[in-house]
Amino acid sequence: MKNIVFGVFLLLLISACKKDKGVLPIAADQDYGKVELIFVPVAGSDNLLMDSIYINGAGEQFRLTKLKFFVSDIGLASGNSSEEAAKDSSGRNIFLVNFTSLPNSEKLEFDVKTGEYKGLRFNIGLPRDVNHADPTVALPPLNLAQSDMYWSWNSGYIFFLAEGNGPDVYQNKFHFGIGEDKRIMPFSFGNVLSPKTSFKVEKGKTTRIILKFDIQKMLVNGNGSFYSLASQSSAMVHGGYFADLLSANISNTLELISSDVIE
Repeated sequence: MKNIVFGVFLLLLISACKKDKGVLPIAADQDYGKVELIFVPVAGSDNLLMDSIYINGAGEQFRLTKLKFFVSDIGLASGNSSEEAAKDSSGRNIFLVNFTSLPNSEKLEFDVKTGEYKGLRFNIGLPRDVNHADPTVALPPLNLAQSDMYWSWNSGYIFFLAEGNGPDVYQNKFHFGIGEDKRIMPFSFGNVLSPKTSFKVEKGKTTRIILKFDIQKMLVNGNGSFYSLASQSSAMVHGGYFADLLSANISNTLELISSDVIE
């Protein structure tokens, strides 16, 4: 499986995308088009599969058993000060990307006003007011059914969760729980200052935006050194220096692959 050509595997992933996360009802007096935001997981040049062994840049063997993160504040920008938000059926702009049942990719679907857009942005993480709201009355995906994404002892959500093991991992287990308001991770694709249109939304059609998520890039530090899983402090991360380091690394994990109007 790990040697399948990425382009072929991408087609299989798209056809196997999970059910829609939520769709904003279309107002009768406005023109909307559908947008699919698809996250395709890889590990460098290999397809990302749970329970498969990979080797990081430090030469350490590891495997993933869990990988999920919150995506919030998705917006398409037509200019530097003009943006259309994407909201789910409850009116919120919050989704959970969950790769735990790989090899499926993850698809977020929503409606956006028709137009030509120059930029796409979103955060991995949650707004401060949401992060500290009462989770016992929250709607999915923030309800306590997602108990592994919430710190009851720290009054806040885990923004990004990765767990796994491996023969070169400290005591054969790693856990990355990245959260706290200061570690929200912004992403931006396209250029709102450019005259070029990066994303087009047409009435009655679907715009498919594909992003590649590379777990190996999470294990490369900003200075080019490699993140090691061999020590207790770097393998069991809930906060502090290594959480700061990982959140910075995670900000480099996504790459825009394509944006096309498909129907």
